[in-house]
Amino acid sequence: MKLLGNITKDYTKNILKWGYLNKEFSENFISGVQYEIGNLLKEKIQKYCGNSSTSVTVEVGEQLLESIYYIMDTNFRDDFDIYRSIELFKKNSISEIFKMGENKLKNLFKETQQIYNRVCKNKFNTELIAYNDTLIKEFGSFFEVYDMKFNAQDIKVSVDYPLIFGDSNLTGIYYIKNYLETIEIENRFCNHFEENEIEYLLNVNANRYKLNYKDLLTNIFELVINNTILSIVIDGKFEDFSIFKEEIKYLKSNLNIDNVDEKINEAVEKMINQLNIYDDKEIQYINCYKFRFIKELKQAITQDCIENLVVIYDKYLEDDLDTNQLLVEQHRLNDEDFRDILKEIEYESNINKKVDIIKQKVNSFEDFCDILKSDCFYGKEYTILFNSLSEIELALLGKSIFYEEVEMGNFNMLNEMFKDNKYNYLWQEEYVEYMKNQMLNKINKVQKYIKKL
Repeated sequence: MKLLGNITKDYTKNILKWGYLNKEFSENFISGVQYEIGNLLKEKIQKYCGNSSTSVTVEVGEQLLESIYYIMDTNFRDDFDIYRSIELFKKNSISEIFKMGENKLKNLFKETQQIYNRVCKNKFNTELIAYNDTLIKEFGSFFEVYDMKFNAQDIKVSVDYPLIFGDSNLTGIYYIKNYLETIEIENRFCNHFEENEIEYLLNVNANRYKLNYKDLLTNIFELVINNTILSIVIDGKFEDFSIFKEEIKYLKSNLNIDNVDEKINEAVEKMINQLNIYDDKEIQYINCYKFRFIKELKQAITQDCIENLVVIYDKYLEDDLDTNQLLVEQHRLNDEDFRDILKEIEYESNINKKVDIIKQKVNSFEDFCDILKSDCFYGKEYTILFNSLSEIELALLGKSIFYEEVEMGNFNMLNEMFKDNKYNYLWQEEYVEYMKNQMLNKINKVQKYIKKL
């Protein structure tokens, strides 16, 4: 039996291909299917043109054909089974399968609209622009302009607000439905807390970058749950989101690779009980995130950077190097001070101490880049260095590397990273290799920040 792997998109095309390769469909059967789809396309063109003409551009023809396939695909997406799908083709004409798909899509549209209305009714009240624009402006217009007849696969939506979990295999209205179901769960979790406390958390987070939190591409759920879980680890129960510098020291002293699973599992269980969370989907979502958080926390423990996973409230952190200082151009070092700091870094063999030197003494992005150009970091030291940086700082470095590509527009960080480019400096090569190994969500955030800088 010949397999095509897991079919997660282009169902109609792949089912027909699978059936032909495995002798479920004859060559004549496939030819008949192609003929029927051709007739469907002719009907679509006539309706699209309003019977005034049967001539359309190649682009429009391809759009209409993709719409036909997308509508037919709706018959196979839910609980996909290849053998049931084969039987559906054998027992029904293409026209019948298409009509069944149309009915499914209409019902899916109504169901998705109901979810949207429910999400808007219970949305988290925030001034975060990406959140509000995505939900109200973009998704709101989607239900007004969605073209189910002639362009079913195209959602024409710009989604700026990032979710923790997304499905890149979903397209069209299936993507919209999944997004809304996911954000509904995240909203439900955030609504367990006081709005003003979360707004303050967002503000403190934004202050690290000297930006207004309204402009950040920040996932609210992630900030809230991270500080909640680790606050419980520190205090034994949730009191507030505040985590201070001294408490970070406590976490570093009391969390290790051997006990982190137990500590976080216990904290999450306490959180669920304290917040009176009973909804199965919400609990399942929290547990999915828990596994991801434990993985990230283990990496942070190994690299001694737990502080990167939480929003720190301590006012004394303003004295450390963070994005605020890197963005202040007037804090450049004079030549003599720069040479002294560079020598100090070069003579230091401990990478964590090297990073501390930079945090304590380097206050401008230009000076930081000049240090990188001096090649005073080696091998895995770059990974530890880059892990100590925020996404804004990574974006600043990324923009300096891909400046021309960004200015040309349509910048795609993934595409640029996997090109066979030649770089002027070793640190640039190491940066690209580091970013290749990051989670897609982080890469997307850095890319969006690059575009906004």
